[in-house]
Amino acid sequence: MAASRPLHAARPQAAGDAGRFEALIARVAKPARYTGGELNSITKAWDEHEVRVCLAYPDIYDLGMANLGLMILYDIVNARDDALAERVFSPWTDMETLLREHGEPLRSLESRHAVHEFDVLGISLQYEASYTNVLNMLDLAQIAVRAADRAVDDTIVVAGGSGALEPEPLAPFVDAFALGEGEELMREIVDVVAQWKRDRSADRELTRRDLHRRLARVAGLYVPALYDVEYHDDGRVKRVVPIDDSAPGRVTRRVVEVLEPPLTKPIVPFMEVVHDRATIEIQRGCTQGCRFCQAGMIYRPTRERSVEEVVRAAGELLANTGYDEISLMSLSTTDHREIVPMVHALMDTYGDQGLKISIPSTRVDSFSVGVANAVARGKKHTLTLAPEAGSQRLRNTINKLVSEQDLLTAAENAFANGWTSVKMYFMVGQPTETDFDVEEIVRLAGEVKRIGRAHIGGRARVRVSTSNFIPKAHTPYQWLGQADPETLRRRHQILREGCRRIGVQFTWEDPEKSLLEAVLSRGDRRVADVIETAWRNGAKFDSWSEHHDWSIWQDAFYAHGVDPAFYAYRTRDLWEVLPWSHIHGGTEPSYLRGEWLKTLNEEITLDCKRDPCNVCGMQTLDGDCRHKIAELVRMKVDGDTTQKERLAQERERVSAALNVV
Repeated sequence: MAASRPLHAARPQAAGDAGRFEALIARVAKPARYTGGELNSITKAWDEHEVRVCLAYPDIYDLGMANLGLMILYDIVNARDDALAERVFSPWTDMETLLREHGEPLRSLESRHAVHEFDVLGISLQYEASYTNVLNMLDLAQIAVRAADRAVDDTIVVAGGSGALEPEPLAPFVDAFALGEGEELMREIVDVVAQWKRDRSADRELTRRDLHRRLARVAGLYVPALYDVEYHDDGRVKRVVPIDDSAPGRVTRRVVEVLEPPLTKPIVPFMEVVHDRATIEIQRGCTQGCRFCQAGMIYRPTRERSVEEVVRAAGELLANTGYDEISLMSLSTTDHREIVPMVHALMDTYGDQGLKISIPSTRVDSFSVGVANAVARGKKHTLTLAPEAGSQRLRNTINKLVSEQDLLTAAENAFANGWTSVKMYFMVGQPTETDFDVEEIVRLAGEVKRIGRAHIGGRARVRVSTSNFIPKAHTPYQWLGQADPETLRRRHQILREGCRRIGVQFTWEDPEKSLLEAVLSRGDRRVADVIETAWRNGAKFDSWSEHHDWSIWQDAFYAHGVDPAFYAYRTRDLWEVLPWSHIHGGTEPSYLRGEWLKTLNEEITLDCKRDPCNVCGMQTLDGDCRHKIAELVRMKVDGDTTQKERLAQERERVSAALNVV
């Protein structure tokens, strides 16, 4: 067990005042990260609201302010009469040093209240490399790092986001994990806390365990203190069992059946941040079924907004923010059924106001290039495509439904229409990958470069960027081992030499960083001690190359007798109990096992958005496929008997298939 001594001494009786905090802000490199007061930010009267929520992003303001989910929750809580929401971000190293030197707690942007004065601290978990930042923020906030050390009335720490669906590495530090989509969950958390505070004021005998029980009764909330983990002698998880009647055996992520109206009054930062533009989520979820993609599995089903709703929201965003650029956000924006009429409607309505449209995610095909061309309006520099694999065999294996001709036609259309640079994303170390598959990346890049030169000569630029494959929880590859560093380095060398030969720029990821991500993405509770020790020894901002120090993590693994290879490189049996087996991400394990078997057979699975249901498990308690329900709502055909009959047939087929598997 890692030492429980906090980096701060015991919480001081007087934690300083906001005036001292303001003085510290004036001494840092970028004060705008901490000042607050931005356009559309909300500061409500502290004493007039029963529940106070601080929403935290465990990285710097520059990145966190681009997180739409945090902004949506901020809006939801502040819309209530009985609650307020404020924000906090990881302070950069200059600010942290000053806070520690002066004994000042981390404070919110809006009212400058110390974070430990809030009832709830809601932390967004978007990537594993931020986990040491989570502990650092708790310590700077003067909140006990481990949940077991918190007093009955201490701040309730709730974590959400994609990382919450594999919660065990952070289980000892978090009171409750919010699984899935947070709109409804956040409202219910506030309701529980409001009632708890009233009951606690009337009955001082209530304990923190009583609060944990109440939280566990909320669908989609996982309270790790109410579960025990048993292990086999060889280190594998034997079972994760509830130790309290209020805790369910399996916790299922929450799904919003119909998207709520889009956020149209977001906070506008004073400083430039990542993705510095207005954003509309035009659809949620993706059913393309790429087998490596966690987001595509855990954010099902697909729910689309209508063209009319998007156009209306865009007008409000332009009026409320002053931005002239709007990003149409989705896991795969050009998959929206009405993306072309949507783009035309936006430009017809707001084009004379100088509107620019950004499409952050596109398919690799000529249709997507056509959409990108329609919104570019003369600003054509780099078009990004993600074939993911070099050979057609490997693309079929991972279910990336893209052909080589799709890629070459997209490149042809791009260069022919004025684009000067094409960036292609690939993954290295994927299941069944061989050196030949990697060499095919070089060949493809050469073909794209040749097409570019044929159109614009020496101005054509082609870049190949690779990430290292990380097997993720709740995907068909959750049982597989990661490629070892030696294999990854050899394949990186193939790409370096090949890309240099053909005049293509190449970038790659460090294998050790990917090893750490694999451990944190598939670890159990024993990894928590490693995270805490690494943090106490200086690990933080591990996603930043200048701060990541693999030797700190090596020492932490060694100190606790934890072998990272056990979590990263070991291939599991398909029926092994996984550290997250008690968490239901929406897709059933039987479906994921079937997709892994299709990988071995190089079989593809079609997109259920356009083809029959794939029986992934995304059905309601009544057996209805959630995607089909969303489709009926989108089409507004509640009175259409034919559509109702089709839905009933789908329900029968899905139920029968689930009974078989």
